[in-house]
Amino acid sequence: MNKNYYCVILAGGVGTRIWPVSRQNRPKQFIDLLGTGETLLQSTYKRFLKFIAPENIIVTTNNDYADIVREQLPDLLPENLMLEPMRRNTVPPVTWASAEISRRNPDAVMVVTPSDQNITDNALGCFAEEMEQGLDYAQRQQRLLTVGVTPSRAETAYGYIQMSMKMAPNIYKVQTFTEKPQDEFAKIFYESGEFLWNTGLFIWSPKAFLNALNDVSGDYSAMIKDVQVRYSSGQNADEVVSELYSKLPNMTLEQTVLEKVEDADVMLGHFGWADLGTWDSVFINAPKSSTGNALVNNSKAVLYDCNDCLVRLPEGHVAVLQGLSDYIVVEEGNVILVCKKGDQSVIRSFVNNAQLDLGSEFL
Repeated sequence: MNKNYYCVILAGGVGTRIWPVSRQNRPKQFIDLLGTGETLLQSTYKRFLKFIAPENIIVTTNNDYADIVREQLPDLLPENLMLEPMRRNTVPPVTWASAEISRRNPDAVMVVTPSDQNITDNALGCFAEEMEQGLDYAQRQQRLLTVGVTPSRAETAYGYIQMSMKMAPNIYKVQTFTEKPQDEFAKIFYESGEFLWNTGLFIWSPKAFLNALNDVSGDYSAMIKDVQVRYSSGQNADEVVSELYSKLPNMTLEQTVLEKVEDADVMLGHFGWADLGTWDSVFINAPKSSTGNALVNNSKAVLYDCNDCLVRLPEGHVAVLQGLSDYIVVEEGNVILVCKKGDQSVIRSFVNNAQLDLGSEFL
């Protein structure tokens, strides 16, 4: 294995759109959503072990989830668990991880990955081979590389990347980023052939990323440079990290960096990919009966005149359903969710209303 290859697994999210299975005390990345026998975090870790040495795999997560990560990844080196002092978006943890990896290995190149994806090899592409191609490109070219896949439908829950001029085999310069478009734009993007789904996988050298962040940060640039110097020189790490999290914008990598730089490229991935961020995406990726129903995680249900429904129940529980089409039926702990598929944002409103009307014990 290439000793310069690193992986950063982002595992600090709360997964609101997979409520009520995903809760504040155990979000979706720590759950076996598809009934594979592994949690999403465990599957992600195992996926990268195929081509990255275990001592080079880092997990970032919130302080609250430290014990869960240690339980689910007992082989993860203690120094490779980076505990975030507060919940922020993707910029602070990736900046911190980049500074740490740069300190360990000035020649490093890294993959940044979410912990809630379903990725499979297929006849068109092998994930490990394509990631190694991307790592090699990012190391040689010192450019920021995103990873996209060809859309299979006009999906509004995913971000899109527009391709421009070809830079290398399967790699193109980025023209635009669009986050979760409306229906009409998603259809245009899908039909044009110019857009890829944004997988949330990023490949770059820590040096290239930190330089790009400095270039586009404006008022934050001096603070970022100061934090880098203090961190690399071994000054009080906790203090430096707390300052980084408190002052960096609570924004995505795309919004903060990639949309503003000139040297961002996208690699077309051919492997099977899905973001398991919504119940609709879980349904799409789950095995189905002849009537299109998905009984997730070995759930038991008796269905009469039902089609294209997703059912997920605790072990030992049974649902009897009649006359439902395109419904989500999910039970977890003290909550049962029954709602139509299709509207991704409605789950967030359910969670907000449950907190306001019923209390935090249902979150």
